Amino acid sequence: MAVVPLSTEDAQRYQCSYCGCDITLRLKCASCNDFDLCLHCFSSGATAGSHKPDHPYQLIDEGSFPLLTMDWGAIEEVLLLDAVEQDGLGNWDDIAAHVVTKTAKESKDHYNGLYVNGIIGEGTIPPTNHEAVLSNQGGEVPPSPPHYTPARLEHPEQMELGYMPYRDDFEREYDNNAEAVISEMSFAADDDDIEKALKLAHVDMYNRRMAERERRKRMAHQHNLIAGKQKLSTIKKRMSKEEKELGGRYHQFARLMEPEKYEAFIQSLKKEKQLKHRIKELMRYRRNGITKLDECSEFDLLRPQQDKTTEKQDLDTTRSSNGKDAGEQELSLAPGFSLLSLAERKLCNSVAMKPNGYLHVKAEVLKSSALRRIGYVVQPKLPAMLTSEHRQKLGRYMITCGWLC
Repeated sequence: MAVVPLSTEDAQRYQCSYCGCDITLRLKCASCNDFDLCLHCFSSGATAGSHKPDHPYQLIDEGSFPLLTMDWGAIEEVLLLDAVEQDGLGNWDDIAAHVVTKTAKESKDHYNGLYVNGIIGEGTIPPTNHEAVLSNQGGEVPPSPPHYTPARLEHPEQMELGYMPYRDDFEREYDNNAEAVISEMSFAADDDDIEKALKLAHVDMYNRRMAERERRKRMAHQHNLIAGKQKLSTIKKRMSKEEKELGGRYHQFARLMEPEKYEAFIQSLKKEKQLKHRIKELMRYRRNGITKLDECSEFDLLRPQQDKTTEKQDLDTTRSSNGKDAGEQELSLAPGFSLLSLAERKLCNSVAMKPNGYLHVKAEVLKSSALRRIGYVVQPKLPAMLTSEHRQKLGRYMITCGWLC
């Protein structure tokens, strides 16, 4: 790193190539052409174009030498005087933002100490006016609102919204009559304390309403909500059904988040919904005795045929039976009964098999069938209590459902 002092050629105002603010102490990139950074952007590792944070740089001092006091540089004095002239004496927050390197209290104390009560003030301000200058600094105005790049709209959209891009303003604003509170108000020298307090209360009401208007406009800029109906309709068409549903349910959180964080929030909710759906699918596979992912596709192919067969069997069962007999009532109280279809309940009742036992036999048969398809010779481990007749019934049912071939 090289430190270059101020020279005659450098005696001009520079701007940060990243944030655009005026800078006095700048860091010049030694690899990029005409690329300067302020201290804040440099410390944040700013990257723009071909510039990278690891490029070599030069630290160039442009007026940090002391002029009137050791803790204030020459360029800071110039910035302080420019800010007082531009923002008004007493608006120390905006003045400090203009100076950049000093706080509002430091700016106020330095100005009053040198330019009002100090040697400069003694030579320029009559002694009788010192107190008047100091007393007129109490009415601080709110900081200037942030500046946003005007929305790029076609002329028909501008006419539809009443938007004026060069002013970044609308013909009809939010709370459009807010200015009426102070439009006809004036302060007079003979106002008593009550009248002054009342007028200041009106000014405070006006500032609050302006702050709410600015907050709404800022949110509209940040989330790209300044657009015509046709453009908004096109944006909505590009959104999926899930994004529309989530956006409508959680749109109130947009005013509490930055656009990037709100978009990440919506995407995380969408991902959560997809994961829950996938978990339900895997649980359904597991209930049907499938334990490997490569078996899932085959199950999905056979499922429509199984559903049709099951529906037909359920319809036949419903027509042929008007109620449950004693065996069915006992079976309905057994564990695992809710996992069976109507056809499977009828089968278990006919072979006098408990639901859990049937589910175990079903899982073993499906597992051995899947292994045989890939070349393994495996015999299913069936309970010894099953008779040959019961095995034939179970086999015929599983062949009918398409589970065995």
